[in-house]
Amino acid sequence: MPPDRPGVEGYPSRAESKRVAAEANKDIKPPSDLAPQPVMDKTAYSLGKSEQHDAGTEQSDAPRKQDGVSDTQATIDTQATVDVTGRDGANAADVEDDHDRPAEGGEFTAISGDGLSEDVALAADLSNPEVETGLLDRIKRISSIPERDDAPREIRGVINRLDYQDPKEDPEAVPDRYGRPLDRADGTRTPLFKGDPTREQVTQGALQDCGIISTLGAVASHRPEAIRNCIRETDDGNYEVRLHETKFSASHLRYEPTGRMITLEITPEIPVFDSQPDRPAFADPGNSGTAWAPILEKSIAGSDRTWSEERRDKWQQRWEVQSGTKEEAPSGYVRLHQGSNHSERAELLTQLTGEPSKVWEFPTGYDSFGRSPDRQVVDEFRSHLAEGKPILVGTRDRRPGEKQLTNNLVDGHAYEVTDVDDEGRIHLWNPWNKKQPYPLTAAQFRANIRPRYSTLE
Repeated sequence: MPPDRPGVEGYPSRAESKRVAAEANKDIKPPSDLAPQPVMDKTAYSLGKSEQHDAGTEQSDAPRKQDGVSDTQATIDTQATVDVTGRDGANAADVEDDHDRPAEGGEFTAISGDGLSEDVALAADLSNPEVETGLLDRIKRISSIPERDDAPREIRGVINRLDYQDPKEDPEAVPDRYGRPLDRADGTRTPLFKGDPTREQVTQGALQDCGIISTLGAVASHRPEAIRNCIRETDDGNYEVRLHETKFSASHLRYEPTGRMITLEITPEIPVFDSQPDRPAFADPGNSGTAWAPILEKSIAGSDRTWSEERRDKWQQRWEVQSGTKEEAPSGYVRLHQGSNHSERAELLTQLTGEPSKVWEFPTGYDSFGRSPDRQVVDEFRSHLAEGKPILVGTRDRRPGEKQLTNNLVDGHAYEVTDVDDEGRIHLWNPWNKKQPYPLTAAQFRANIRPRYSTLE
């Protein structure tokens, strides 16, 4: 009989299943579909479209705007720095008097270290067959370069005002300006936490970053201490966010912490709509009365200020493929607005938790214990959830003539797997905090979900 619950006494664990399968097939070339395998995900659009659904398109109460301008202002400061000219926006919002004024230009200090993991861009651009046929060797050589002795032990920076208005977006759908929606009328400030953070305390707003919001909600619910430990208020009225610097390990096909921390000082200004100045335009805490979600989203948007020049170049190359143009790649919130893929969500899991993460491919054939692909997915998910590991997935695009996906699913959208019930149905969480999918059978899940998922190892 095929095992129903791997790891339970009397049934083989996932590791035991893989060991037995390997032993049985040691003298033949093992088929690739015996069990989920870690993969380096394809990039978005022409290399595999990323999930980037905008909650604002479904929210009838989504705030609208008249017109607005973008501003970029970020400072990175480390032990070893080089001054370069920063990006500038056309105008900057004056928070004190709520009037727009011309920007005076700006500078930021670029780090000489590696910043956040620069291997994700390369990893996202490779398909699994390419990895298996030799390109992995090239990544191994790159990854084997030893870290410089003079690299800063900690990367520090200030994230103020980032690009937040996508020039390609409908002007009615982008925020008007920066405001301070976390400051209350009575002079107090929205607290970072009320009890343990949960997925219900963050809702996707007018930014197409469903993958980021799903990951934040998943970590909050499975590793609430990780969210609590990475963010705090400072005495000067700002916030401090500490993320784990990550690298892609070619030998283990996973994201790992480097041991260095990235400490970002986050100012309290958040993009808002003039029609609702007391509500963040993007990651919205809703009625939870907490501030951790919009502050973490801002830190993730500003993390590209810690990138090495090599990683910037890789993002630029990917953007040119993605957009079909030679224009400058977006940064800040506008970068998040372009969506995310499985590799980027795996990287974020490691940045938030400090634990290794992987992208796994769904099985397509029976394993050595006679388990069908559907049964393997169900067992894998049950095992991960029992160990408190977040699981992030994305739905496929609609096919020609297809009006909608089944079970209330939104196409091209990121979800968190929250449960596998006793009947083997898979439960998902929509980061809109509404339009939740109906539980899916394994067959329905595999028919509508892209064939890979991100989780902690």
